[in-house]
Amino acid sequence: MKQITYMFLFAVLVTACTSVKQIGKINMISTRNVDPNLKYEVISTYSGGSKRELKKSKSTSIEDAIDQTVKKVPGGEFLMNCKIYLINSKYIAVEGDVWGNPKQQSFRGFKVGDKVTWKNQALLNGTKFLTGTISALKDDKTCYVKVDNEIDKIVELSYDDITKSDN
Repeated sequence: MKQITYMFLFAVLVTACTSVKQIGKINMISTRNVDPNLKYEVISTYSGGSKRELKKSKSTSIEDAIDQTVKKVPGGEFLMNCKIYLINSKYIAVEGDVWGNPKQQSFRGFKVGDKVTWKNQALLNGTKFLTGTISALKDDKTCYVKVDNEIDKIVELSYDDITKSDN
């Protein structure tokens, strides 16, 4: 019985491991034209480099890996101080500092300062719509919204759950 348990444990460990190998370092990389007249700033550091992000990478080319890392950060234009990884000898991931123009940050049509509305999911007895103002764009999936009529209450919401309002 012990041998079966050990064989099962060994099989699980071997199949659960992810092989991550660094294959290069690059000072600056971009898939878009960079305007030398703009004042770019660091928006996010070490983007795409967490173990979770590396394991999730399904990019089969360096270009796709760059785009995937840059597009996660609203306002991102290019990467500096990059590391390129080969995942499971099949996929490519890129880690680096995302640079861009933070004054023009927008994602999916939303930008800081936009008035938005959303359904309050906490209510069980019906639907109530709440309103607020976007205070920060977190990543490619969520943003932070300051709730109207509540002092210092900020919630994280998905872009799919909010709608621009005219108020």
